[in-house]
Amino acid sequence: MKRMKRLAALALTLCLLCGCGGSEQTQSEEAPEVVAGVSGGKPLTVRAAADDLFSLNFDPAAGTNPIRTDSAVNTQFWSLLYDSVFTLEEDFTTVTSRVVTDWTTDDYIWWVFRIDTGLRFSDGSPLTAGDIAYSINQAKQSAYYSGRLRCMYGCSALDEGSFAISTPQADSLLPAMLNIPIIKRGDAGETDPVGSGPYRLREDRAALVPNPEYSGGKVPLDIIRLRDYMDPGARISAFEDGEIDLVTNDPTGMYNLGYGSSETRYYDTTNLHFIGFNTRGNYFQSPQARRAVSYLIDREYMTEELMQGCGVPATLPVHPKCPLYDGEYASRFRYDPETAAALLREAGVEDLDDDGKPEILVTGIVVELNIRFIVNSDSSVKLAEARRLTEELNALGITTTLQELSWNDYTEALRKGEFDMYYGELRLGADWNLTSLFRVPDLNARNVSWGMNYGRVADRTLQELYAAFLAAPEEARYDACQAAVQAVCEGGYLIPICFERRQVLTRRGVVSGLRPTQYDIFSGFLDWTFHL
Repeated sequence: MKRMKRLAALALTLCLLCGCGGSEQTQSEEAPEVVAGVSGGKPLTVRAAADDLFSLNFDPAAGTNPIRTDSAVNTQFWSLLYDSVFTLEEDFTTVTSRVVTDWTTDDYIWWVFRIDTGLRFSDGSPLTAGDIAYSINQAKQSAYYSGRLRCMYGCSALDEGSFAISTPQADSLLPAMLNIPIIKRGDAGETDPVGSGPYRLREDRAALVPNPEYSGGKVPLDIIRLRDYMDPGARISAFEDGEIDLVTNDPTGMYNLGYGSSETRYYDTTNLHFIGFNTRGNYFQSPQARRAVSYLIDREYMTEELMQGCGVPATLPVHPKCPLYDGEYASRFRYDPETAAALLREAGVEDLDDDGKPEILVTGIVVELNIRFIVNSDSSVKLAEARRLTEELNALGITTTLQELSWNDYTEALRKGEFDMYYGELRLGADWNLTSLFRVPDLNARNVSWGMNYGRVADRTLQELYAAFLAAPEEARYDACQAAVQAVCEGGYLIPICFERRQVLTRRGVVSGLRPTQYDIFSGFLDWTFHL
């Protein structure tokens, strides 16, 4: 699991974060945020590109297979080589497609999709529904895509121009989960499968060149050079010297790198930071005690100061950019220590033995508070935020001990339930489905496994509400989403903090028109303007 997270290849799992280095940000209504690199408060010297070619970093040992490769470097530009079944826009809701022309479903369980039969792969062969079904089924077995595709049984071609997908339960948001790259049928084992995107890999694997079969528009560059700089230090130097012109960075992750002399565009992600609870422990059995924690999280301070603007504050487990986010309801859970104190008193947390410190009653016995709060020590951002929350709890007299654990010790403590609170991260799909965190096992089974339901939440209505949300038609989707989200928030089963943001950095003045998204940093590439 640890290896998959570090390669950004595991959906819906707890993961690691590290420190966030950032720059002063400026906002524009016309384009994504662009931030010029600074040093000591002064603009960095603008270095010209090393040549007149646009260059990207490339890992030749890993190949370009978008379904099988575990190279985070190569997966960044897969959209230049491969079409996607659907493209998900930056609101995490709107889907578009160059491949699928229309689709139908009567029950959100059986779906039929029709495709443009005039598209071709770079080798001249036609792109058929069989290729799409093959790609989706291969993705379902892969580490990176398997999490989001658990919502489907499988995919089959009905003829050359249409394919069908069946799901175990109604899922009206299925198209938003199908931003899956399309490879040629039979190519899953290939290092560099044939694609139908605007570019193809040149025979010597040293560059991307235009795909002569591409019909989606004129490409802006006749060649994109590929350069091998896999060592982080070498990559930084290559970027500084103009040997490569675009890189990505996770400023909240383990591999946050310090690039200078750059323009930075930020894009939003569905990676949710949150606080979870052991609902079977002494301290957080009541929803009031759990909800109180939400009012002790100063999300604006955490995202702007501790994350240097690399997070979007959220009090609901839906991204604020999504139309399903209810801003008015979300405002109820903003930072307010007085409300937190009132909720704790309502939960029975008070000074019961006149010693000046609050306690609780457990089966009629006065129990001193000593909250065990665990966090992964590999993440400097999580550490900073967990320490801040620990200070807030202790300021209210709620004795809280923060345990900064290694990844192995952290996951072991989660599995065994050896915690009262934990700082977690969840990579959500575009259906915002939290069922994996609240799935209740058969408690009569011989070996009960709670899976990712680390808090041992036994409220089965949460699963029912999320199932109803996914099954809701478009006109009823918003209300169904609010019912599920509000059940989570009112029960205090999960306390959202923020959603992560990532960076695309380019050499200053080299390119404009970028509108990166979580799933495609080269979104709208045909409209980019280059100044080489």
